[in-house]
Amino acid sequence: MLNIDEPAHLQPQIALFRLGFRPFFLFASLFSVLALGIWGGFLSGINLLPQSVNPLWWHGHEMIFGFVCAVVAGFLLTAVQNWTGQAGIKGTWLLGLFSVWLLPRLLLLMPLAIPFTLIMFIDLLFLPLTALILAKAVIRVRQWRNFVFIPILTLLTLMNALSYYGVLTNQFEWINIGLYGAVALISIIVALLGGRVIPFFTERATQWQRQTAIPVLEWLSFISLFGLVISLSLQEQILLRSMAGIASIVLLLRWHRWGWHACWRVPLLWSLHLSYVCIPLGLALIAFGLPLSVGMHAITVGGLAGMILAMMARVSLGHTGRTLQPPSIMKYAFGLILLAAVFRILAGIIPLWSASLLLAAITSWVIALGCFCICYGPMLCQARIDGRPG
Repeated sequence: MLNIDEPAHLQPQIALFRLGFRPFFLFASLFSVLALGIWGGFLSGINLLPQSVNPLWWHGHEMIFGFVCAVVAGFLLTAVQNWTGQAGIKGTWLLGLFSVWLLPRLLLLMPLAIPFTLIMFIDLLFLPLTALILAKAVIRVRQWRNFVFIPILTLLTLMNALSYYGVLTNQFEWINIGLYGAVALISIIVALLGGRVIPFFTERATQWQRQTAIPVLEWLSFISLFGLVISLSLQEQILLRSMAGIASIVLLLRWHRWGWHACWRVPLLWSLHLSYVCIPLGLALIAFGLPLSVGMHAITVGGLAGMILAMMARVSLGHTGRTLQPPSIMKYAFGLILLAAVFRILAGIIPLWSASLLLAAITSWVIALGCFCICYGPMLCQARIDGRPG
């Protein structure tokens, strides 16, 4: 793991703002617990949202652009330091970027007479600013391999804008295009990073020997997922199911070559492997013609949130100078987030039990992410235990 060394007096006084993963991992997780609690209240007949906010839009938007995108930004802002050797954003600049993310989350929850378009404008700044910071580091060292994240973040901004446009014009098809398109784009990020880190981590922690990637499989995975984005935007069902089916098969074939059979004794490994599998599972559900929301929730809850929890647990240990041994309770948290995905899938398939299954999914999520906040919150708010910067 690369660390950018610098004198201790140049490090921000507040450890929380010494590197991107710290504030975004912690507060995105806390926010997800709060947001799911509010959503659970709404489903139970208690609406805690301002009357001006559409609850259905808010739930989907805030879980994707409030929670998932914040963690993605925190990971990329941290990883780009390792990739390029350039010092990561920290201190006042990091606090500023974090504030741009946090402010819309708070304003959407407050019953204040603040123009919705102002909240939208602030929120739409976050991903482009993140992309700009990444692009500056990548271009400086001409590391074009990692430039791919810049257009993806730009397209995510477009999807965010489409979801806002749908709310402002009461055209719910645009909301779905924006939110579902964002899920597909984030799945591309997860597939790309998963292909890099899951085989690498598995090889380092087990006796399994990593295999050389097959270029055709790599390209097919990204082309099919991008085709999924296009089909979601066109709302063409035959194309959508075809792209989902192709992507599901290709992603499973890639995963099959990543040493999954050697991971079961290591929680930081099986959590990654099983979460990744939820993405092709969700795509398969879409391909087989189940309701789109069922497949998408398999991807978002099991795939994206599961991968996020596993990666946050690992990255937070490594970048705070600790050994890669998570608190023992985290293995139950990894299991609970996967169980939440099962409950959420079943809720869309068994209407009679839908309400109970939704609340079970929410409870599982809240406990899982709550465990992360309790176990990792102190680590993220304290300086590295080895005295190094970051």
